[in-house]
Amino acid sequence: LPATGPSKDVGAEVRRGISIAQAEVAKRTGDPRVFEWTEKDTKSTEPGALAAFQECFNDGHPIIIGPVHPAAVTALIPVAAAHQTVLIIPEIGAAVPSVWSDNLFAIAPPATQMGRIAGADARQGRKLSKAGVLHVPSVFGEGLRDAFSKAFLDGAPGGSIVGTKELPPDKPEQWAAAASALIAQGAQALFVVGPPDASKAVATLIAEPASKTHAWFVDWSMHPPVLAAAGEAGRSRVHWVNRSVTRGEFEALYVERYQARPEYSAGSGYDAATVATRATLAAAGPYWEEIAAALRELKDIPSAFGVGSMGVYEDLVYEDVAGYRLIEPTRLPESEEWIFGGFE
Repeated sequence: LPATGPSKDVGAEVRRGISIAQAEVAKRTGDPRVFEWTEKDTKSTEPGALAAFQECFNDGHPIIIGPVHPAAVTALIPVAAAHQTVLIIPEIGAAVPSVWSDNLFAIAPPATQMGRIAGADARQGRKLSKAGVLHVPSVFGEGLRDAFSKAFLDGAPGGSIVGTKELPPDKPEQWAAAASALIAQGAQALFVVGPPDASKAVATLIAEPASKTHAWFVDWSMHPPVLAAAGEAGRSRVHWVNRSVTRGEFEALYVERYQARPEYSAGSGYDAATVATRATLAAAGPYWEEIAAALRELKDIPSAFGVGSMGVYEDLVYEDVAGYRLIEPTRLPESEEWIFGGFE
């Protein structure tokens, strides 16, 4: 994990979650395994992550947790796939995996899952037959575009993508114009992979009383002004996809220890350490192959996000309860204020 450099704050949050899991392990008695924890600083760089991994591998550790930055994760995955050790990545996120192998695991899956969820909801859930995609010009945007399109077209016969448009993130007026063009072509569903201002420009079009178009936004644009821009008329036709929130005993322990609400990354760190220790205790022996086999079969995991199991997404084994969820606007009780809600 990064202890220095621009990603050090994320590393610190992951470390806080891990420390709660470590404290729980320390309280256990009678376990057939003894756990030794070693920490390496990735220095928030790709070379730093590769060097830290190599040091852990050379020291004989059968399980390695990390790194956190998408670039470091992307660089490390093919290297880890070629080594005989288990790698648990807290969050794949915007990383671009080149390969999956039997020794690679994750807590949260790739961000492309957001596209799959939005596409399935638009086609199968809401029975819309024509869709368009607006996205930033990057592998991240292209990956989500393709995941949405595939899920939408595979959802039911007769669906079509009327158009996709790559747009600069700093030109919201171009996003509004492109959205208007797709709507004119018959798009009933818009999938928007862009920053808050661009998403706000699209949400303003959805707010038109005569509009019947639905729009799905990703975690990047989950900001109150975007929801406000949809207005009363469009509120029921805007949807977001984002990670599940931490909850339950983990959240209570975190608040008690750190006097603050945990971020997603703290939950991912907690879960990474939890599945590592549970798999090790369930394994037939202490070797990485035996731990990996046990990890794939884990169920009823006391996760920071609820009770989960290890599942599969695009050949990656990850913790299902830590994945992305559809989120709908909801009104606060006894208030006129609308917020992002509906996580369940």
